[in-house]
Amino acid sequence: MDTEALKKEFKSVSPDAVHLPFLSSYLPAGDKIFVQPLTGFVTSEKLMSDEEVVRYWSNQIFPDKSIESYSAHFPFAQSRLLYVIETIAQFAGLNAQSKYSWGDFATGEGVLLELLAMRFPHLKLTATEHSEDLVAKLQGKGFAAQQRSLGKSNKGTSSGDVDIATLTWTLAASIDPFAVLSDVVSSTKEGGLVCIAESSRILVPFRKSLKDYFSNTMPADIHPGHFSSNTLRCLMQICGLEICYINRFFDSDVLLVIGRRVAKKIEPSFTDKQTHVIEFFQEWDRQTRYFESIRGI
Repeated sequence: MDTEALKKEFKSVSPDAVHLPFLSSYLPAGDKIFVQPLTGFVTSEKLMSDEEVVRYWSNQIFPDKSIESYSAHFPFAQSRLLYVIETIAQFAGLNAQSKYSWGDFATGEGVLLELLAMRFPHLKLTATEHSEDLVAKLQGKGFAAQQRSLGKSNKGTSSGDVDIATLTWTLAASIDPFAVLSDVVSSTKEGGLVCIAESSRILVPFRKSLKDYFSNTMPADIHPGHFSSNTLRCLMQICGLEICYINRFFDSDVLLVIGRRVAKKIEPSFTDKQTHVIEFFQEWDRQTRYFESIRGI
């Protein structure tokens, strides 16, 4: 596969991407969803900059305490973060005496850090976060949190600082997921583990209505990427990770992949067929319209 061509599909919308107009009723007016031709990656139009997206999350979503918004303190969010922690712990053989360095990137409210500290008190925990307010709160709790945006690192391909890196429910909110993941990988030691967790939604059994999956009030660009197991692994391979674990994503709400940073070049071996993804969304739309017709009964 042409790695550079695949990389471009994670960075911007291809001229050969297929627009899915039947999704317009689930989105704000004018927003669009596309399926890329080579990878089958599902993406928004990407009209916002990465900085605008990060500011939207920091200034409008995290401060909003309504049940319609999001907080990592919600029970469902804590449970899926705990699932990530326990999966990595089993895979890497962690115990209460383990002393690895663990970096949580785009940590948000730092809930994963709090859960880690309770279970593995000897880990060296670090974190990055864009929001100055959230960083100040985390530092006040004693966590080594650094204020910075991902995807702007100057590390290049140098060996990083952490043995284990986590990026949870963040990559799909990135305008340029390649730049974001490359930053995380460059911050990880050679031989270290990078764990990516996202919601399992694409090319799996339908778990919710499209009306609930998309938002018709918030810009599609604040959640521009929609990963399947193949497109996530493809991106991880392009970023220099050797895939070493994937969970039972097809019957789980979580898609979790662990990769190991290696020195050798990884040839991408996972993609989705564009036509299959389009057909999947067409059927999801049909099922949604049926569900919505009986929802109030």
